[in-house]
Amino acid sequence: MKLINGDCLVEMKNIESGSVDCIITDPPYLMNYKSNRRVVKEKFNHIENDTNENFIVEYIKECFRILKDNSGFYCFCSWHKIDLFKQEIEKHFKIKNIIVWNKNNHGTGDLKGSYAPKHEFIIFAHKGRALNKNKRFTDVIDCKKINSQDLTHPTEKPQELLEIFILNNTDENELVFDGCMGTGSLGIACKKLGRDFMGIELDKEYFKIAEERINSSKSS
Repeated sequence: MKLINGDCLVEMKNIESGSVDCIITDPPYLMNYKSNRRVVKEKFNHIENDTNENFIVEYIKECFRILKDNSGFYCFCSWHKIDLFKQEIEKHFKIKNIIVWNKNNHGTGDLKGSYAPKHEFIIFAHKGRALNKNKRFTDVIDCKKINSQDLTHPTEKPQELLEIFILNNTDENELVFDGCMGTGSLGIACKKLGRDFMGIELDKEYFKIAEERINSSKSS
């Protein structure tokens, strides 16, 4: 496994074109993220590049370059900027699904002027054609989100959800990449399932947590 503390747009220039077997990434959603939950607000730093649209444009372009042909690309996003994410991904990849992650427990948002948010999106795309290696899931996936008090990152994703994508688009020992790895949940899931992992994280504190979590996690 290779973990890098740095700017992914800089560090990815050192990755050979077509060398990554699968990308599962959770970049900034471009929504100037602020949680209304007290536990989350008191615990975490802001998210770098969360208002920088050019970052997403350049990041998606680099993801396409380093990914092997006939491989899968998963990108988490929110409805707030899904039009931009979809537009940029379609410039390079072929979008196959917009997967709905049903978190089974709603967030806060505008308590009096909107419906209670209960989902996030994952854009699933191919570079070439990426065939399922596991069973065929529906494009709505139920998976409980992580409790606020258990989070190590404000937008941390449950490993059960990440494992679905890893198993469906990689074989053992293949390389999974995330240039915005946060506190390393994808790396832990890869290690558990016998996959190689390369992750880049800009924030020094989150990177330190990711290193500790991945190094102390169990392999298959």
